[in-house]
Amino acid sequence: MDFIDSKTSVSFHTHRQLLLNAGQVADHIYFVENGIARGYYYDDKRDKEHTACLWDAGSIVTEPNSFLKKIPSDLYIEVMPGSKLLSISRHQLFELYIAFPYAEAFNTCLTLQYISYNSKRIHDLIGLTAWKRYLELLQRHPKIEQKISKEIISSYLGITPQSLSRLIKINGHP
Repeated sequence: MDFIDSKTSVSFHTHRQLLLNAGQVADHIYFVENGIARGYYYDDKRDKEHTACLWDAGSIVTEPNSFLKKIPSDLYIEVMPGSKLLSISRHQLFELYIAFPYAEAFNTCLTLQYISYNSKRIHDLIGLTAWKRYLELLQRHPKIEQKISKEIISSYLGITPQSLSRLIKINGHP
């Protein structure tokens, strides 16, 4: 256990901070101990962020394509205030694999988690109304409204902040 502890770092975040910029190669994997992180794409033509991923306590955070293939990411990863993260670099992770070869199964788990998350996300965007997506988001992340702005929530839902406010007004706050 000391060996594993020596390979990981703990960080506390009191303000929003980018962990990964678009164009960079992801070289760390993060574990959210508490708080929240988000992944988003930036549309420079419209000067708009599109939130693709939200990760809360217990989540593994990285851009798997970039991390595993060592290619530049299109995704920005941002951690929110009040978050505590554990992190391990690619180099440290491979040192762990050398010491504990069975740990390499982690790559498979990471890939499967990524596929599962994206499959559910696509299904929800195509098959659910904005209101149902909002209700599911609140069910999966009960205190999310206290951790991130309505702008980020509406971006994740694929609607404008005005549409989210209108939906809440029409349906009542859950």
